[in-house]
Formats: sequence, structure tokens, C-alpha cells
Amino acid sequence: MITETGHRRTSGRLHGLRPRGAFQLWIVVPVLGWATLYCLKWLGLGALAPDTMAGYYNASAYWVSYRDGFVRRGLPGAVLEGILGHPPGVMAASVVAALLVVLVLAALVLLTAAAVRATPDAQDRLVVAALVLASPFTFTLAVINRGRYDAVVVVCVAVIVLLASRRTLPLMRVLGISLAVVAGAGSLEISLAFLAPLALLAVLPLGRTPVQRIGCGAIAVLPGLALAVVSLAVHPSVGMLITMMERESATGFPLSRSEENSISALGQTTGDALAHTVGISPWTILFCALVLGGCYVLTASLLWARLGHPRRYWALALMSLYALAALGLSAVGDDYRRWWGFAFVAMVASLVLLRRGAVTIPAPRHAEPPRRRLVAAALLVSAAMALFPIWPTWDQPATGASIDQIQQH
Repeated sequence: MITETGHRRTSGRLHGLRPRGAFQLWIVVPVLGWATLYCLKWLGLGALAPDTMAGYYNASAYWVSYRDGFVRRGLPGAVLEGILGHPPGVMAASVVAALLVVLVLAALVLLTAAAVRATPDAQDRLVVAALVLASPFTFTLAVINRGRYDAVVVVCVAVIVLLASRRTLPLMRVLGISLAVVAGAGSLEISLAFLAPLALLAVLPLGRTPVQRIGCGAIAVLPGLALAVVSLAVHPSVGMLITMMERESATGFPLSRSEENSISALGQTTGDALAHTVGISPWTILFCALVLGGCYVLTASLLWARLGHPRRYWALALMSLYALAALGLSAVGDDYRRWWGFAFVAMVASLVLLRRGAVTIPAPRHAEPPRRRLVAAALLVSAAMALFPIWPTWDQPATGASIDQIQQH
């Protein structure tokens, strides 16, 4: 009788472990394998590209700098010119494109590792890693969008998380986080919508009194906010844009005034952007919002649950804030997957920070099977969403922001 009882207990424990182990084998491993092969494919295509790994559109941003006056998104180009002593050539642009790819992949690895370390249950860590690694908003997006300044924003997010986790002087951490926000805003001003809440979340615990918390928040966010406001308020002249394009064309880089690129896009106003959006089918906009937004909410919610339900109301507020930012950007830009990518990366970083000192609430055992089914669904959706384009390529209006079109206006 004792042996039989012991046998039954052991079998029960093994039976309780088998579903999770089998789940990891039949869903997590194939999805991660698929994401890895997908990334290798796009990295290989980028390495074999005739111009640069970034392609002509993304790489054209490297010639945008402060040489001819202040212009939004000119900070990286100004730093590059300061290092080289002159505008970049094709070889330098190729190196920058490859470096941005390496940096964004390294930053995503750091964020994934931080999320795994923040997971209280060791048995959930593989699932957390898979949800981040296989997400259509992380690695697979980075390799498709390679060489763009979005990489700088993701690196800034990782830097904020790293600085918030260090045990250095609070003032040094606040200044470092402030510099990261400035770097992100100077590279892509719209990224402030995602960097500012994350920066505040990182620095507010550093103040011991309300006054100190306000001071820390102001130091961390206001310089980047000022740079973003100026970037949106100052519109470059057509002459400045043409000068930058001519400087780039002189290096042998292919550019045409009849085609939109990262330089000509700077001449687009908010009205132009809204007019472009109006030309897209409302059904396309709704479809992209539901599919991308739904994937964001599902995956972020599962991560929150696996991280022990830290600070429920803070997590809900931040998830909603990032979603509203992504929807707002979708109204003026049709690169929908990029905006939801920013939202997801910022949410992963926020969950890591929310876990600091938070009381975790483990899920009851009877809730485990449904959660596994939700995770399986999220991973399968993520794998399929790797094929989702950055913008709706099937529905493009006949408007744009080439130099020729800007001059016609």
C-alpha cells in the first residue's frame, strides 16, 4: 500500500511536469527556430545588398546633420561628421548601417535577459524569453528595418534599463538617463512618446522627497522634450534638403528627386502626413490597428502575468499609454509595425522596472493550462506576424514626400 501510494504521488508529480516540458518542446523551440532562420535570412540579404545593409532609403538619413542648420533627426549625422571630419561616404555609411544592426540586436538581447532575470518563477523564464525573442516587434522587425535610427531608440531604452538597475550615484544615473532621452529624441523626435514615460519610471524612485522626485523627472525628460519640440517646430527649407541630397549623391549613393527618401521625408508637414493617411483605405488602417495592437496587448499581458503581476495599475496605465502613442503615430505615418514595435519594447522595459521591489502574485495552479494555451497562441501569432510588412504594401496611396512632390506643393 505504501509503495502504491508513493508510486501514485510520483506519477502525479511527473504528470504535472510533462505538459510544461512538452509545451516547451513542441511550441517554444520551433517558434524560436523559425524566428532565428527568418533573422538570418534578412541579415544575409542585407550583407549582400549592392549599396549598404540599410538600403538607400534608410541610409540616406546618415547625411542629415546640423552642417546647414538645425534639422530634426540630425544628431546622429552631426556626431558622424564630427568623428569623420566630413560627411560620410558610401563605405562609412555601410559601416554605420552594420553597426546599428549590431547595436540594436545587442540591446534586444540585453532587454530579453533583463526580462528573464526579473521573472520570479524559474519555470516561466523560457516562456518569457520566447515571448520577447519571437515577438514581431523585436528581432524580426530589427532585421527588416535594419540601419534605421529606430535602432538608436531601442539602444536608448536598453541604456535606461541598465542605468536604472545600477547602484551608482542617483545624480549620475539621472544624468545618464537624460542623455539617453536626448539621444533618442535627436535621432527620432517621435520616440519621446515612449522614452519619456520610461525615463520617469526609472528616475522617480531615486528621489526621497516629492521635490527631489520632481527634480529628477525634470532633469531626465525636459532636455529631450525641448529638443523634440524644436524638431517638430523647425521645418527645413527645400533648398536645405536639396543640398543634403546633392552632398549624398556626390558620394555615388543613388538618390532621385522623384522618389521619397529619409532626407525628402523631412520636408513633410503634419498636414501632408494626414493627407497621406487619408489616401489609405479605412479598412486597411483598422486591420493593421487590430492585428498589430492585438498582438501587442496579448503578448504584453502574458509577460506581465509571467513576471508575477507587478503593480497592476501602473502596468495597465503604461500599456495603455504606449498603445495610445502607437495609435497616434499611426494617424500621421503608415509604418504601423514600427510604432507598435516601440510600444512593445518600451513595455518590456517598463515591466522590468516595475518588478523592482514589487510583490509578485503567482498564478493559481488551476489557471496554468489556459495560460499555456494563451502563450501557445501568442507564440504562433508572433511567428506568423514576422511576415507582416512594416507598412501596408498592399494599399499605398499615390502621394509621398519626394523633393519633386514637395516643390509642386
